[in-house]
Amino acid sequence: MSLIRTLFFYLVFFPATIFFSIVAIIGRNQTSAHWSERNWGKVVTWLCASTDRVDLSALDKNQTYVFMVNHQSFYDIPLLFKHLAPWEFKFVAKKQLFDFPVFGHAMSAGNHISIDRENRRQGMRDIQNAINVADSGLSPLIFPEGTRNPAPEKDGLMEFKTGGMVLALKCKKPIAPVVMYGVNRVCKKHSLWMNPFQEIKIKALPPIDISEYKVRDRVKLKEQLEEVMGAAYAELKNE
Repeated sequence: MSLIRTLFFYLVFFPATIFFSIVAIIGRNQTSAHWSERNWGKVVTWLCASTDRVDLSALDKNQTYVFMVNHQSFYDIPLLFKHLAPWEFKFVAKKQLFDFPVFGHAMSAGNHISIDRENRRQGMRDIQNAINVADSGLSPLIFPEGTRNPAPEKDGLMEFKTGGMVLALKCKKPIAPVVMYGVNRVCKKHSLWMNPFQEIKIKALPPIDISEYKVRDRVKLKEQLEEVMGAAYAELKNE
């Protein structure tokens, strides 16, 4: 059954991804990008048939945030496009992802935020781009662990990177921590095998007011986020 479901997933996934990416590329505006992202997320989550228990009650739909979300799987992306759609967020991602055929071009067309980790000067321009995105009313979304966590259920969350804290502080928007549990059961890191019908838990924590923080407080902010998000992840795990 899992093999048949995986084959069915990819038979629909690739054409759907190409279709919605082309719509975003041709449109090259926020309306077409958001429509494509939201509906692509709905299609992919339907294909995976996950049961999503989502609690976003801590968030204000009229507020611009910097989202901080733990990262476990490629499946994080369609889940977030579907469930965080009211905030029209923009992923902060390494620039190599924008080089992918079709999908990477759609990310560029949708004004997602590329970060060059190797070129410091370009990296500073990328941070300014993130600030501009936040000032326009769109919410940057950061994976503070920096990469997908290969064993979250065993080891918990990985250590957060301070670079994400710097970017968040420079955007000067409240930070909205969002914790996800069980996503790696659908598709693990470095695996193409899909495991449908899994239960996913997504919980938004109370936003953090950073008005009193400075960039020099980035380590303090990192440790605060690690503590609250780590505790929330353990709580979701034990429910």
